[in-house]
Amino acid sequence: MFKFLMLGLLSCFLIPGLILAEDKSTQQSLDKEKIIAVIEAQLEAFRSGDAEKAYSFATPGIQRQFPNSSIFMQMVMNGYNVLRQPTQVEYRDLRDHFGVKVQLVQLTDLNGYTFQAFYQMEQQDSGEWRIGGCMIQQVDQNKI
Repeated sequence: MFKFLMLGLLSCFLIPGLILAEDKSTQQSLDKEKIIAVIEAQLEAFRSGDAEKAYSFATPGIQRQFPNSSIFMQMVMNGYNVLRQPTQVEYRDLRDHFGVKVQLVQLTDLNGYTFQAFYQMEQQDSGEWRIGGCMIQQVDQNKI
């Protein structure tokens, strides 16, 4: 009888925890899909030269820093050129960094150089995801 009572109590505590963990995993997976869709849409806008559309995926904070799409595109051309025409894009982990979602993306540029991009993503009040920043580092710096 005691064994059954203990099993019953354990299941009362374990099952909700397992369900909560599964719900969190499902939500993380859904977030990743939505985040990748936003990044992919912005990359496509860069490829096609659609500055307004590319700019629309930036958070309001980024839009305040770069008050119009022309200034935004100039910043991209000067510091983030690999985003304009990557030959290869591979989506890696979605990480939670102190409550901020960071999507890792590996990109290859027209010269064959590989870069790691860290996209800081912010969910808006409307539920949509926008890009709040991007840090890029070259992976293969010794390539000639």
